[in-house]
Parts: sequence; C-alpha cells; structure tokens
Amino acid sequence: MKAIAIDVLLGVSVLIMLLSVLGMWRMRDPYQRMHYISPPAALTPLLISIAILIQNGLKPEFFKAVITTLILIGMNTVVTHAAARAFRIAETKNWHPAPGEEVPIHSSDELVKPEAES
Repeated sequence: MKAIAIDVLLGVSVLIMLLSVLGMWRMRDPYQRMHYISPPAALTPLLISIAILIQNGLKPEFFKAVITTLILIGMNTVVTHAAARAFRIAETKNWHPAPGEEVPIHSSDELVKPEAES
C-alpha cells in the first residue's frame, strides 16, 4: 500500500510538470506563460517531499526535502517577478519615469525624483 501511495504522488508530480509545460507551450505571450511556472516549482517538490516522508519517515532526507521545497517556493516568487520585470523592460523602448515618479537609479540609491524634461 505504501508503494502505491508513493507511485501515485510521483505520478501526480510528473503530471503537473507535463501539464505546466503544455500550458506554457499553448500561451501566446510571456506574461501568460509565467502563470505556469508556479505549479511545478511549488506543488511538485511538495508531493515529492510527502513521498519521501512516506518511504523514509522523519529522517534527514525528509527534512532536506522540506528545506528544498521551501527554498523553491520562496525563489519562485522572486524569479517570476524578475522575469516579468525583464519582459516589461525589454518590450518598452526608451523607458523613462513619469513626471513626479520617484525611482531608485541604483539598488543602493535612495528614491530620487527625475529631472523635468525641457
């Protein structure tokens, strides 16, 4: 029974990956494709961690899998945001802040107001 549960969890994780790839392939622009990054990055490691728990119990392998899952979930949000920003910058030529908009020029800078264009 334990082997069947593990096989089902791993099968569902593979199915999630395949459906996400299919979804990314079918979407027409990068912004829509980004929605299909989350399921494989969040659900698949979670299911694999549960499968490891079922097989090995509360051993170091399980805790390593949980830490990896948490890191993947946390990094997923950062990578998705960075990709969306990169897509936006790439498609917007000669981007300048709107008048009165405060933006940091460098990561270490404070917010500065752009100079008024003459």
